[in-house]
Amino acid sequence: MKFNHLSLAFAGALLAQTASAQVLTELRISTAGTDEEYAEIEGTPSASTDGLMFAVVEGDPAGASGGVGNLDVIIDLSGQQFGTDGFFVFGSTAAQGNATFGGEIDFLPAGDNLFENSSGTFYLLSVPDANDRLLLDSMLNMDITSPMGSLTTLLSSTPGVTILDVVAITDGDAGDMFTDGAPVFGPDGPFLPSGIFRPGGCPSDWCSDTFLNFGTDGVTDMGFADPSPGAVNGAAMCTTLPSIGVCGGGSGNIGTQTSCMANPTSLGAPAICTATGSATAADNNVTITASAMPPQQFGFFLNSDTQGFAPNIGTNGDGNLCLGGGVGRFVGPGQILNGGPAGEFSLMIDLTQIPRPSSLASVNAGETWYFQAWFRDINMNGPSSNLTTAVGVTFN
Repeated sequence: MKFNHLSLAFAGALLAQTASAQVLTELRISTAGTDEEYAEIEGTPSASTDGLMFAVVEGDPAGASGGVGNLDVIIDLSGQQFGTDGFFVFGSTAAQGNATFGGEIDFLPAGDNLFENSSGTFYLLSVPDANDRLLLDSMLNMDITSPMGSLTTLLSSTPGVTILDVVAITDGDAGDMFTDGAPVFGPDGPFLPSGIFRPGGCPSDWCSDTFLNFGTDGVTDMGFADPSPGAVNGAAMCTTLPSIGVCGGGSGNIGTQTSCMANPTSLGAPAICTATGSATAADNNVTITASAMPPQQFGFFLNSDTQGFAPNIGTNGDGNLCLGGGVGRFVGPGQILNGGPAGEFSLMIDLTQIPRPSSLASVNAGETWYFQAWFRDINMNGPSSNLTTAVGVTFN
C-alpha cells in the first residue's frame, strides 16, 4: 500500500550545506487498520526544510511496485520548516486524524498509506539544487540492484546530493535485500515492525529489539513503545544500533557524512566516523571519533583532501575506502588506538601537521578534508579488517 509515487533518486556524492543535526529519529509505517504512517526528522529549530527529500527503496521480492531494489518513493520536503523544538514530521491523513498525536503532523504529502507494508530501505537525502530534485522525479521505478546495488554507486558521479541518514526495516521474508549498508531492524516475530525510534531522541542510536506500538488507540501494548511524532521519544531499555545520521544540535558536531557507505561490521551494522570541535582552521580544534566498532579492537584514522571509493581494502578486508588521492595515516606515537569495551576511540588532531604519504600538511580555510578509521574485525573466514563511514569537514 502506498501513495502516489513521487520517485527516488540519487544519492551520490559530495557534501551539502545542511545542518548536521538533520537525521531520522522515528518511522512508523504499519499499524492496525488504515496505516497511521509518519516519519520524524530532528534538525535545527526553526530551520527551513528546503533541499530535504525522503526516499524508499523496495526490499521485498514481492513488493507491489517492481520488487526488491525498486526505487519506490521520494518526497520533496522543501518549503516547510522545523518547529521551534527542532522536529519536523510528515505523514498520512490517517495519522493527522489520530486524536492522540495527530496535531504533530506538519506536512501531508498525499493521502493515506504513504509506504508499503513490506521490507524497505528509508533514506533522508540532502538535495540542495532544484534541478537535481526535478531529475530525481525522472527515476521512478528504476531498479538499482542490477548491476549497481546501491544509490551511492548508481549516482556516484553526480555531485550535490548527500545521504544524511538511512535505515532499513524487514518483515523477515526470504530474499529481502537492503541497500547502502543501512542497519536493519526487525522482524517483530513474524511481522513487519510497526515502526522504529531513537529512544530519548538525539543523540541516541535506534532501538533494535523494541518497536513502536501497532495499536492506534493510545494504549501501549506490553513490550512496545508509544508513538511520539514531534516530541522526544520515550526512554527505553533496549539494544541499540547506529545509523549514519549524526545528531548535531549543540553537541559540537562539524562536517557531514559522505555518501560512501561503510559495510557492516561483525556486529551487523556499519561503524561511524564523526568530527567535533570547530570548523575554523585557525582554531586548531578538531577531534575525530570512530564508534560502533567491535569491542577491544585496534585501529587508526586516515585522511585525504579527496573523496574516492575502493571496496574490500586489505587482506581478507571487508571495508570500503572512501578516500582518494594520497591517503595519510595517523600512526604516530599515541595514534594507534584501541576501542575498548565500547568499541569507540577518538583522536584530537593537529591541523598544522596532518600526516600525508610523504610529508605533513597544514589545513587552510576553504579546504575540505575527509577522515575515516580503519580497524580490525572478524568475518566468516577469520581475522579481517573494516572501515568506518567517512566524514568531510569544510574549513573556514
